[in-house]
Amino acid sequence: MAEVKRRYHSPLRSEQAEASRAAVLRAARELFVEQGYGRTTIEQVAARAGVSKPTVFTAVGNKATLLKVVRDVAMAGDDAPRTVTEREDVAAIAAAGDLDRAIALTARHIVDVNARYDEVHEVIRGASGADPAVAALWETSEAERHVGAGHLLARLHAAPALPVRRAQDLLWLLMATDHYHRLVVGQGWSRRAYERWLTEGIRALFET
Repeated sequence: MAEVKRRYHSPLRSEQAEASRAAVLRAARELFVEQGYGRTTIEQVAARAGVSKPTVFTAVGNKATLLKVVRDVAMAGDDAPRTVTEREDVAAIAAAGDLDRAIALTARHIVDVNARYDEVHEVIRGASGADPAVAALWETSEAERHVGAGHLLARLHAAPALPVRRAQDLLWLLMATDHYHRLVVGQGWSRRAYERWLTEGIRALFET
């Protein structure tokens, strides 16, 4: 009988690979925010992460993929293979049992996401007009936020007074990171004030 080869699994090697990936993503985010997407190179990412250039490609991918994964991590809060809507804070919305509580949890979730994502959002927005790959990522982000608005509405367990599609469109607009950037970063609003504004806007979707 032919000998069956077994794949060797090394926990140490897996830990090293995860550490390298985390270092690459951290370095990429820092550089993108500091100097923009266009000026950032794979060589710079590798140097800041303390890894070789090939390791950047192995751990994450090319520069466009780096930006996408940095975006995903910023929105989700970590690099675990779960979507935003699969995470505990979104699950809590569905389990709230009370519309006011569910709306408050929804607003808090949006605040947390936008606080993590704002700097990366600005990088993508700034580079979307000059790089086709980033332009595509921008369009994907807009579309995914619209889908996410639909998921959040479903978890609120309430039928809005206006048509569902319109409610989804309006929540998609309320969720936009642009509002966080303009109000909190630009105008100096506190996160709490921004959260109250969101809460009021979401509640208005369910009023006649």
